[in-house]
Amino acid sequence: MPPDYEFRLRFKEWLIEHDLDEKTADAILESMPPFDWSDIARRSEMDVRFDGIDRRLDGMDVRFDGIDRRFDAMDGRFDAMETKFDRMEVRFDAFAVRIDAMASDFHGMSRAIVLSVMAMAVTLAVLVLTVGVNALAT
Repeated sequence: MPPDYEFRLRFKEWLIEHDLDEKTADAILESMPPFDWSDIARRSEMDVRFDGIDRRLDGMDVRFDGIDRRFDAMDGRFDAMETKFDRMEVRFDAFAVRIDAMASDFHGMSRAIVLSVMAMAVTLAVLVLTVGVNALAT
């Protein structure tokens, strides 16, 4: 039992010993708070404390507004970067189409060169055989 309750109990017993009935002693004890009077806060003290808390919260709101503005600015920068990336993607797609077209052209040209070389080789072989056969016949 905390000391303040012990004191209250002894005080009640003292009141009864000094010719007060138990009901009156209980009524007196009920009018006394079970804690020290200095623990009770006055409304003015609470107002001062709440005003301080309100000022601190207002300061936090100002800081959060600043942070929100910074995030909005970052969002704007990210949007601009996304736009640039989209433009680059379009350019890369166009570049890929041009590379594909060049690869197709290169494939066609290399096939034409190979066929031309093969035709020249066959022509040269026919020419060599013709000259060789004519030389033998004479």
